[in-house]
Amino acid sequence: MSTGDYSAHTQDVIEHYRRRHTVRGDLFGEQPFANYGYWTRDGMTIEQAAEALTQLVASSAGLGPGDRVLDVGCGYGAGAVSYMRRCQPDAIVGIDVTDIRIDEGQRYVARHGFAERIELQLGDATKMAFADASFDKVVSVECAFHFDTRRDFLREAARVLVPGGTLTLTDMIPRRGVDPRAYLRGRPIPNGGICLDNLANAYDADVYAGHLREAGFTHIRIESIIDWTRMRFVDALQALASAVVGERQEQLRRAVANLRHHIDCGEDYVLVVARRGR
Repeated sequence: MSTGDYSAHTQDVIEHYRRRHTVRGDLFGEQPFANYGYWTRDGMTIEQAAEALTQLVASSAGLGPGDRVLDVGCGYGAGAVSYMRRCQPDAIVGIDVTDIRIDEGQRYVARHGFAERIELQLGDATKMAFADASFDKVVSVECAFHFDTRRDFLREAARVLVPGGTLTLTDMIPRRGVDPRAYLRGRPIPNGGICLDNLANAYDADVYAGHLREAGFTHIRIESIIDWTRMRFVDALQALASAVVGERQEQLRRAVANLRHHIDCGEDYVLVVARRGR
């Protein structure tokens, strides 16, 4: 697909992550993760927490030998390499809308010796170019709130999963009773200048579960894990900001303030697991 084939919102997402590529620095160490991490013990680095979140998704999905896995919003391929190294599925296909992430990710996968078993390619989560029942597991880490729309993605995920296959996500939604307009104010994000707000995806866990059922999923579990993810990441980012100087410090402080605002206004971070009906 060319950029012009995507919705205006998705084109903004692509532009945001192209810009973000140039300012990532060494925040995640040597592994090109892009998640808030799962902080299971004191003293973890951001890189270690990001790996722990990836493994939480893998264990929740039940990834293992024999599985054909689709990683939606695969980014630079760090998650796919981690899944392959630890869980040894038969094959992983990763899709992402950002060309620079796919290009970098293909090189990362090859450096780790998995080019024959991990395929990264451009692709739209809401219009997947895969046949029905192509995968045993679909995973997506911190992406579905970007999809235009999440409901379209859930229908596509159900379509490409085998009957009884598992969908596992981490995602961000409003807590019950929270007006998402309290924090989705249509303003550009700090350090980026692009507005990524999408009210079409801003609904609570009860509505989310309804969309999953509508798409054909059963055995639905939506669990808040914000205390172990976003909140701990904000603390780590604040500590990092205190250890640097100049423009980098200001960038980090703006990011911290933005994240705290969203949390204080009612944003939640959830683990979602569901099974495609038979």
